Formats: sequence, C-alpha cells, structure tokens
Amino acid sequence: MHLLQLRRHVLFWFLFMGFLTMRYLLHETQRHELHARQQYLFDVFRMYFLPGKPEGGFIPLKPIGILDQDKLFITGHTDHVFGYLENNIDCVPESIIVITSCLGLVFRRYIKKKNIFVPDLEQLFCRLHDGQPYGFSFKISDAELDFYNAQGAALERIQAAYKRLI
Repeated sequence: MHLLQLRRHVLFWFLFMGFLTMRYLLHETQRHELHARQQYLFDVFRMYFLPGKPEGGFIPLKPIGILDQDKLFITGHTDHVFGYLENNIDCVPESIIVITSCLGLVFRRYIKKKNIFVPDLEQLFCRLHDGQPYGFSFKISDAELDFYNAQGAALERIQAAYKRLI
C-alpha cells in the first residue's frame, strides 16, 4: 500500500509541477485571438485554459485540471514557430508537438527529438478561413477545423487532423 501512495504522490508532483504537460502556444502577434482560442480549446477539451508567462514570443495556455498530457500545440507563422523550436527544442518536455503553421516540412529537422505533427504536407501554405461562418472569432486552418470536429482522445484527434512527419 505504501508503494501505491508513493506512486500517486510522484504522479501528482509531476502533473502539477509541469513535467507532464499539455500546452498551447499562441504567438504574441495573435494576442487579439487569445479569448477566441481559449473558447476553441474549451470546446475541444471541455477544460479551461489559462494564459501563463510569455515564453519565447508565445503566450502559453495551460489547462486547469488533468487531461491527456505530453502534447504541445504551437500556432504561428513559420519563422516564429521555427525560431521557438530552434531555441527551445531541447527543453520542451512534451514528446508530441502539433504545429499549425505553413511550410510543415521545414520542421522535419526535429523528428529525431520529438513526434511532430503538421497540417497537410501536400500544400506549402496552411490555408486560413474566416472563422465566422464556422462559429470562431479568428482565422482558422483546415487542420484546426478537422481537429475540432474529430472524435476521440486528443491523440486520435491529432492523427485525424494532422500529418506526422517521418
């Protein structure tokens, strides 16, 4: 019984000290989308995401509560996302990184360190749509729409909406 209690304490410590995390990084240039993105995340995960201290030009959104851990979602222009990963890839604790950005193949250089998912590989650019007809107050990509409408746990939804780089 003592070992089981120790495991629970260790798991609790890891979850709440940020070692096993889920984060959603929104670039500072998209700050005006913050509340709409929080609503999107609530709709998808049924959890509230709160902004944290900016890191590398991105606003981190972290969920309140426990859900599928070990995933980093990062949204922004290719140069911003690439710069963040170039400077931080070795200290990113999550093993799965889901990138919503153009030129997905440029992120292939990180596949030896992380599982990288990007929008459609057949298109160079990540096409954005006016979100209003879909009920969103921000420009939304096809992959984000597919992720929103997919069923299942977070990883199943990621696999349905994004392509894994190999």
